[in-house]
Amino acid sequence: MSIILALLAALAGVGTLLWRLNSATDATRGLVDTAGDLANLRRRWGWRRKSQVDPMRLVDDPRIAAVTMMTAIAQSDGAMTSAERTMIVRQAMENFSCNSKAADEMLGYARFLLADNRDPNNCFLKLKSLILSKCGPKERADLIAMVRAVAGADGEPGAVELKAIDVLAHELLA
Repeated sequence: MSIILALLAALAGVGTLLWRLNSATDATRGLVDTAGDLANLRRRWGWRRKSQVDPMRLVDDPRIAAVTMMTAIAQSDGAMTSAERTMIVRQAMENFSCNSKAADEMLGYARFLLADNRDPNNCFLKLKSLILSKCGPKERADLIAMVRAVAGADGEPGAVELKAIDVLAHELLA
């Protein structure tokens, strides 16, 4: 009988040991998950912050801003024509010393930023501070000339386009 009690006590000890090891494993797994969550917390907060911001506000390259402004003026009177598209690519290649592939990529990104926005004033307002902070007077004057060239690419620009360009010129060159 004492042998049976000793075996039962040994089994109870082994069972308790296994139960404690399982608990320790679960606790370690929980700590690792918590550490991973803390490591990813900053990334998730950064993503949430960026996902709730207008993508146009995240533009930090004045070349992208300029192509976006030219695209906005081209789309202000409806869909962009092939003449306007060609003019935007040509202006980007001439003024930014880039190849046609880079100019096409900038144009594609600009179209993404604008989506279906047909108001050039809204675009100009959002990108004006970037242009003012990163471009000198000569670059600003060049930007106005580029926007005017795109506006006139497929005929005489409309009153809305001319007014938007005049307001932009006044704000950038004043």
